[in-house]
Amino acid sequence: MRRRTCRILSVLSMALILVLALSGCGNGGEKKTGVKAIKSRGTLVVGLMAATPPYEFHYSHDGKNEIKGSDIELIKRIAKKLGVNYQIKDMDFDGLLPALQSGKVDILVSAMSPTETREKAADFSKVYFKSTNVFVVRKSELSKYQKPSVLKNATVGVINSSVQQQVMQKYFPKAPLKLFGKNTDLALALAHNKMDAMLVDVPTAALAIKANPLLVQTNLKYNDDSAGAAIALPKNSDKELMKAVNSVIDQYKPQYSQWVLDNVKYLK
Repeated sequence: MRRRTCRILSVLSMALILVLALSGCGNGGEKKTGVKAIKSRGTLVVGLMAATPPYEFHYSHDGKNEIKGSDIELIKRIAKKLGVNYQIKDMDFDGLLPALQSGKVDILVSAMSPTETREKAADFSKVYFKSTNVFVVRKSELSKYQKPSVLKNATVGVINSSVQQQVMQKYFPKAPLKLFGKNTDLALALAHNKMDAMLVDVPTAALAIKANPLLVQTNLKYNDDSAGAAIALPKNSDKELMKAVNSVIDQYKPQYSQWVLDNVKYLK
């Protein structure tokens, strides 16, 4: 009798699991992102990795922790455009696209550059920011670095496998390079006379100079070949949502560079 009861319970359990699975499949077919869905729930869910200052980072003040950054300023404007609140989901960078594909988030705003691989998994908005690369030197030697020709034989530090390394190889192929893994190590090496200059993007230069008063930014700036930062939306995304996102970018792109610099003040 007991075995028969167990078998009946087992069959009922399997039937219940099957019903739930089929129910889940039915719901999965419905579009959970897009302007209508976002307005219906009243919240724009945004995925990002809050570990790339000054674009997005954790900021603790008076015992409270919040996520700040120039990308947060952009998110606020998008939510306002849609007439909803926003919710941040902070996760590892490699988890962002899977979260977008599974519908856990509506958009990704994490200083993400469109690449051929990423464009297979998501649609991208217009580029909202592309930083310039700038040479940083010791303040005592600034007068020496007024013309690019001085850098032809200078020892320059860059982050290994970075776009700045590509810039050096393109414009100064004969200049000796020193490769580093972290921006902090790069700045310290320059401050301690281990090299002549370093090449970083403008926000990183601002942070390095804030932490190392002996350093200063030059007027020698170079662009790289990367696309720049854009917002990722689900593949074959809602056209109305893409239109809203791009309209916000068109309106606020001129202010974004200032937002980047404004957020440096929150970093130690």
